[in-house]
Formats: sequence, structure tokens, C-alpha cells
Amino acid sequence: MNSIYKILSNITRSIVKDANIRISFICMLLIIITATQLMTYNIVGITYKYNIGDIAAEDIKVHKEIHYINETETEMAKKKAAQSVPLVFDKDTSILLDRLKSIGVLFNHIITTLEENPPLGTDDLTFQILSLKKKLPRYLQYKDSVLQELLSQSDPEKLKKTIYKILIYIFDNNELGIIENEFENPLDIDTINITVRKIKASDNTEEISRTIYDLETVDSIAKKLYKICYSIAPNLPGKTLNAVVYIVRNNLRPNLRFNLEETKRRINEKVRSVKPVKGVLKKGQNIVREGDTITTEILKKIKILNRHASSSNINYILGIFLIQIIFLIIFSYFIIKYKNVFISTRETSFIIFSVILLFMVYTFFILRQKYNFINDYNFVLLLPIPFVTMIISVLYNVYLSLVIGMYAVFFTSVMAGGELSTIILDFSSAVVGSYINVDVEKRTDFLRGGFILGFMNAVIVVSLSFMKGIPVVNSGKDIALAFANGIINAILVLGIFPIYESLFGITTKFKLFELSDLNAKIFKNMLVQAPGTYNHSLIVSTMAEAACNDIGANHLLARVGAYYHDIGKIENYGIYIENRVTDPRVKELSSKEYSKLIISHVQKGVELARKNGLPETVIKFIREHHGTSTMTFFYHQALENAEKTKGMEEVDKSDFQYPGPKPQSKETAIVMLADSVEAASRTLQNPNKVSIEGLVRKIIYNKLNEGELESSDLSMSDLKRIQRSFMRILNGIFHSRIEYPETEDVKELEQKIINNGKKRKS
Repeated sequence: MNSIYKILSNITRSIVKDANIRISFICMLLIIITATQLMTYNIVGITYKYNIGDIAAEDIKVHKEIHYINETETEMAKKKAAQSVPLVFDKDTSILLDRLKSIGVLFNHIITTLEENPPLGTDDLTFQILSLKKKLPRYLQYKDSVLQELLSQSDPEKLKKTIYKILIYIFDNNELGIIENEFENPLDIDTINITVRKIKASDNTEEISRTIYDLETVDSIAKKLYKICYSIAPNLPGKTLNAVVYIVRNNLRPNLRFNLEETKRRINEKVRSVKPVKGVLKKGQNIVREGDTITTEILKKIKILNRHASSSNINYILGIFLIQIIFLIIFSYFIIKYKNVFISTRETSFIIFSVILLFMVYTFFILRQKYNFINDYNFVLLLPIPFVTMIISVLYNVYLSLVIGMYAVFFTSVMAGGELSTIILDFSSAVVGSYINVDVEKRTDFLRGGFILGFMNAVIVVSLSFMKGIPVVNSGKDIALAFANGIINAILVLGIFPIYESLFGITTKFKLFELSDLNAKIFKNMLVQAPGTYNHSLIVSTMAEAACNDIGANHLLARVGAYYHDIGKIENYGIYIENRVTDPRVKELSSKEYSKLIISHVQKGVELARKNGLPETVIKFIREHHGTSTMTFFYHQALENAEKTKGMEEVDKSDFQYPGPKPQSKETAIVMLADSVEAASRTLQNPNKVSIEGLVRKIIYNKLNEGELESSDLSMSDLKRIQRSFMRILNGIFHSRIEYPETEDVKELEQKIINNGKKRKS
């Protein structure tokens, strides 16, 4: 989360501070808003009003695949799930314990009474009955005849145990228990299954599963109580058995209760676990044709369409928008991290905006005719995705082209419904379109790229035919269309990119090729007036181009920039040592004045470049090729003079520094290094491999230590490769040469050989 927050903070900060990034962000946001409207146009607001029995006034088709919940089947599934949940009953085991305790109390008093007032061999137990009734609590009052029968027992303890057995059997009958009345289900579910839970039990008894027909009520037990008692105690005398039946009946209590809340909880839990039954309406599916009668089933599908048109589409639109916001954040991150690669100038944002906007509008209208095509990828072959990536690649670079291409693939895939064949064709067209013109040098190379793109598209169409089981013979038109797509897109780029190049002043390869023409008037003037500067510029361009090739930078831009970097020296050519100092002012100028005159060649070069209509990318080389470096020779000279005059003259280092800025790209930094190295190499007395290597290394590391390369994105490995490249060029220039003999010496030797031959003959 911290990393995401940091990225978003950096993006926000850059948008606020940098005008170019702010413009790019606004353009991207406008593209997203426009794309969202176009991608959701066909699915918003389309609703139909029909009733059962109406006649359809139009064909109703599904415009996009719709996944919906089948509410009828879902409700049936939920009802079925609810019916599968057993009804919950709670069995109170304390009821039995309480009844057993009550019987125990009764017989304890009977035994006590008999012990205190034993019968004296008579059947008259009136006194014992009165004594017993005084002892019994109010809840244990029984008829005198029952009490007399109990008192007449010879073994009351045995009878007590018999009653215990009967009560235990009744209350634990089928392990269920007794309910008070006939059960009436208060829930609107059809089920006979029940679950009995024991409560207030000393052990953790598992739940018992039974059916509702196994339940016994107090009345049902009472009706068959005599049979129950007789079956358990068949040997009891009739009067005793009747007394037992009476006592047990008086102790019947319901110990089973229906737990409504727990049953509802279980039912709700089960119902919640039911997954909605989903249905799908396929894209392009016919719901009803014009003139057909609206049936119940058709009306259900129409209502699904209406519901998705009014509610689900809002979610769809929001999803499309949020996905593009992610694109925006990712692209913004790359813009900030690699600004020179993605947004080199302010015009870049407007150009990309216009290209994408034209592409989206054109694609929108083509896709509205999609249903007129036989295959789901026919219409893709009419889309200008390669045009977008090719023109961005030619105008800028392949990295920006790939990013824009991926967005174009996303846009087209969403518009087309995301078919696999569409995505494959889109992706291949975008990638191939980005790369086929990377090394283009002549305008005819566009056609070569178009043929390659057309061939690749044709191969993919054949592959898709194999995948879909379509005979290749039947795909002849598609293959021809695929091939034509590549050529047409290439022709479009060839015709349209010069318009962008001219309107926005973009420096393309072709512009650089034009600028590299050494027959231009400005170079002719340099050759005549400042031949040393001309020769110096050629060597610097060779060194810079070789170094850029070695590190993967724009070698053509570096070569052209090096040609023009010193054009400001043409005006005052006589003050520069490479042109042999001939300007008489030099002898009269102080160190400060001389350095300022030399430094002025940067500004004069910028003015001359603008006068000749040079693009800003080339002017940067003029402005940045010295960075903010100091003219050490004149600064040192000024310090020596100040020392001689004992501080009478003030020396300000800034008077001897170039105004900058420091190199902002790899190409301008390499030209700076090549310029310094070439100029310094002229001072070598006996140039050899060792001295050249020391010079190159010293100059590169001096520039590095002075901070002149800090904004150029050059790495240490780049600097090592640049060093080797410079050494290779300089060693070639200063290589050892054979000392050729003079012509007179050759003629003299020839004459000697002739004379010697004459002597031998004589």
C-alpha cells in the first residue's frame, strides 16, 4: 500500500509542477472519457415496453452477453433448501428428573408414615392416610384410595422403582419425549423431518433425527397409559396397577418444545448458502423477431434486457472507466519516469490525442456494421490499428508506439465483445506495426513494411481458419483483405505523417536525413569561412554517431546535432584556434572579454539555427553541447593577472562559464563529450594508443565529476562503451603512417640502377 501511495503522490506532484505532464494527463483523461462513451454507446438506454400477447414491432437482439440470475429457479432452489432443514425441537431432560424426584418424595413419606404408624393387622389405614396427607406437600396430594393402595404395599420401595421405570420409558420413548399438544408447523415449509436436541443435560448428547410422525403428545400418552404400565409391570394387582396409572398420569408433563428461532436460523443459513441459479443471454441472440407474439418466456427475457439497460450498464460503464483509469495511472508513471521517451515535447500529447481520437471514431462507425460481416474478425481487417502504431513509431519511438497500441487493442476488443480471434488480430497488428518501421530510412521502406504486415495478417487469418474449422479455400477473401490491410495502412502512414511532421515541427528520421545534407548553404559557408570548425564538426559527428550506435541511442540525431553544434562560430570564425586566429581584436581583448566572445557562439548558433528553420531537437545540441562548463584556460589566465595586480582586478568565475543548460539527453551529452575529446586531441604532441586512452578517460570523468552529465541518463556502463568508441575513432585518425620517399630520391635511385646496368654490358 505504501508503494502505491508513493506512486500516486509522485504522479500528483509531477502533474502540478510540470506543464507538459499536466497537458498529457488532461489529454489522456479526455481520451478515456470519449472512449468510455463510445464503448458503452450500444448498451445504454435501450429498453422495450411490451405485455404478454403483444406483437413485436421490431427485432430484439442481445447487444452484449448478459449473465443474469434466474429468480424463479433460484427461489425454487431456496425453497427446496429450506425444506431440507429439519425442524428443531428441544428436549428438557430436567422434567424427567423433576418427576422422579417427586415420586421419590412421595414414597419417602409413605415409608416414614408406615414406620411411624405400622398397621396392626387391619385393613383400616385411615389413621395412616391422615398422617401421610399431613406430611405430603401440596403438589403431591392424591386421592385417598390411591394413598391407601400405596400404604398397603408390603414393599413400597419396589413399587417406587416400578413407577420410575414407567416414567423413564414414557419420557424417553424413542429418545424423543412428549409435546404438549398436536404439532402445527408455524413455518410455511413442507417438511416432516425433525431434530431433537437435549438441553440441561449433563453430557453432550448428539442431536437425534426423526420424523414428525414420531412425536407423542401428553394426551396420546395418557390414552395408552394403562397398556404401558401393564406392559412394564404385568404382575401388579389390579388395584395397585390402577393406582400406578393414576400417579403416572398426574406426573405427565411435556418435555419437548419446538424451537422456532433455532429452526429459522438454520433455514436462513441454508438458504443463504444456495448459489443463485444463473442464466445467460448470448451476444447476438434473437429474443423475438418483428411480428412475433410476446409470450411469457419472451417477456421474461425482455425484462432482463431492460433491467440490464437501466442498472447493470451503469456498473459496466463504471468498470470500463476504472480499467482505463488504471491505464492512466500506469501510463502516467511511465511518463514521469521516462519523460524523454514518452513525452519529448508539448506537441506530443496533442498528436497522440488526435491520432487516438480519429482511430476511436473510425472504429466506432466500423463496428456498428459488425453484424454485416460473415466472420467475427472480418471487420478487424478494416481497422487502422497498424496505422496508429506505425505513425507513432515513425514520429517518436517504438516504446510509445507499443503503449498506444495496447490501448488500441483494449478499445477494439471491448467494442467487439472480446472475441479471441479479434484480440489475436488486434495484438499482432499493433506489435508488427510498431516494429516494421523501426529501421526505415527511405520512404519506399514504408511499402516494404506494408507487405510484411500484410503477409503476417494473412498468416494469422489462415491460422484462425484452422482454429475455427473453416476451409482455407473459403477464406480467400479474408486473406486478400488481410494482405491489403497491411499495404493500405502503410500508404496511409506514408501520406499522413508528413502532415504531422510539417504542422507540429516533429523531427523524424526523414527530417534528419534532409538536415544531414552537407551541401546545404550553411555548411558551404562554414567550409569556406571556418574550415577548421567544419572539419571539427565532421569528426565530432563521426565520434558521436559511433558512440550512440554502441549504447543504443539515436545515432542519426546525434550525427545531425554534431553537424550543427558549432554553427555559431561562423560569424566570428577568426577568433577560434581551429580556424587559425586571424581576428585583430584578439590581441586587444582581455581574458574576460575573449571568453565572453567565445561563449557567445552558443547564443549566435541558436539564433542562426532558428533563422534557418532548424527544429528544436537540433537546437538543443547547440545550446547544451558545452553545458555549464568553465573555460579553464581563460579563467586561469584571469586568475594569474589578478595575482600579478594583487587583487586589483576582480575575477568572477561565472564570467567564464557557459550558460547551459546541462545536456538533457544521451545524444546531447555524447556530442558534448565528443566535442571536448576531439578538441583536446589536437593538443597531443605524439598521439598514440596510451596517450589517447588517458585523454579520453580524463575528459569523460572530468565531465562526470563536474556534474555535467547528471541529467543525461547516461550510466557508467554507457560511459565505458562511449570511451571505447571514442578511442577506436581517434586511433583510426592518428594511426602511424608509412613515411613516403621524396620524388628526387626515387629518380636518383633509378638513374644509378641504369648506369650500373650500362657498366655491366660494357
